[in-house]
Amino acid sequence: MGRGLKRFAALTGVAALGAVAFYRWQPQRYQFFERPVPDDDPPLDPAAEYLFSEYSSVVVVIAHPDDAEFYLGGTLARLKEYGARIALVVTTDGDKGYYPRVDAEKNRVVRRREQIESARMYGCDEVTFLGYPDGRLKGGPELVRQIRDAIASFGPEYVFSFDPLYPPKVQHADHLRTGEATAEAVKELPDVEWLVQFSTRAPNFAVDITDIWPEKRKLIAVHESQFTGRKLRFIEDMLRNRAAADGALANVPLAEAFRVVQREH
Repeated sequence: MGRGLKRFAALTGVAALGAVAFYRWQPQRYQFFERPVPDDDPPLDPAAEYLFSEYSSVVVVIAHPDDAEFYLGGTLARLKEYGARIALVVTTDGDKGYYPRVDAEKNRVVRRREQIESARMYGCDEVTFLGYPDGRLKGGPELVRQIRDAIASFGPEYVFSFDPLYPPKVQHADHLRTGEATAEAVKELPDVEWLVQFSTRAPNFAVDITDIWPEKRKLIAVHESQFTGRKLRFIEDMLRNRAAADGALANVPLAEAFRVVQREH
């Protein structure tokens, strides 16, 4: 091999190692081998079992402050309309501490405050912060135990979280770990009848949020540290386009789509 080829090979190897190191450092994960969406996946309707009623009890498990409002803000506003009991579990502190030159402590305080304010707007009874590092969440028995205990203390029939089996092509690693741990935790909670998963490629249920879309916008806007000005307008447009696509599944203008799994008896 000539000197030029050796140098090229060496530079290629360094570049490849750098790319791998960068991929491992940043929190987004690419689904290289997507699980095929099931063909025989009939629609399920947890609303028929009193999801939207004053008797409903719901726990939402998310990874970061603003996840709940981003993925299911319309559904949360709808639940408030019907007087459902709602609790929120946030696995990480949302401080973005893995970024250079970021004031992680300030982020932590601000984002918790924003989450508590937004949760108050949709009548959330409890907000539990597990406090794991943002962008560095690891799965395992301890995370499952903490999520299980937080859910059990509220005693819900419905648990909402990320879909770990059929996520989008690109998904935040914290979202995946939170969804996986929540699915495991629910297995140990016989009173949870429905696991309702968002950020999914395999929806089988949708909530009409057409008339309540302005409430979702208000919830998103509370998170000023993340969404202001042009970025807020971009996010609102993106979410409205997503809601329109989800609405097509339910033959309504705007919706939020979920993958619903009912406990086997």
